[in-house]
Amino acid sequence: MTPAFFCRTDENCSPHAQRRVGCKPALDVFSLRNLIAGLGGVFIGCTPVLAEDWSGVFLGASITQSHQSQSDTGSTTASGLHLGYDHDFGRLVLGGEIEVDRSGRASVSPQEDHTHRVKLRAGYDMGQTLGYVTIGSARNETATDSDNGAVYGLGVSYSLNRALRLSGEYLHQDANDGAALQAPSRDILSIRASFRF
Repeated sequence: MTPAFFCRTDENCSPHAQRRVGCKPALDVFSLRNLIAGLGGVFIGCTPVLAEDWSGVFLGASITQSHQSQSDTGSTTASGLHLGYDHDFGRLVLGGEIEVDRSGRASVSPQEDHTHRVKLRAGYDMGQTLGYVTIGSARNETATDSDNGAVYGLGVSYSLNRALRLSGEYLHQDANDGAALQAPSRDILSIRASFRF
């Protein structure tokens, strides 16, 4: 028995004979168009989203702007360096870093102020973008004294390629009232560029 979607190659298979014997054209243009559209939809639906692997050691530089509460000096701008490591578990990214910059307490000799931070962070992998929260401790140092305080915040990183990423980060650094420096709390915004190895 000849399937309905095949047409016999018999010369007598005229349009009238087609109706009589149940012979139908193989595929018309409309059916072919639908078939291509359907296969295209399946292909697009099955194409995996390319995910970025955030695992690795990274080293970078930053420019920070620090606004200190209870201070008449206003905002200060500083540069810094950071070194860290991230491990990508799929959607969850865990890591940590150490950071040093000159965003410490504004003083008569700001060149003597340094801030060292040790931070842990947890992020959500969105492909080329990573959103994260961070928490850690900070140590402010001058030529004569130092103090410690907690630091926490959030940030977002964007991977330009496998080696280079750009980030924006907001941190709040608490004051340590028991320290001799009496450093005020401050809000810190930074723009960072990092190279991953």
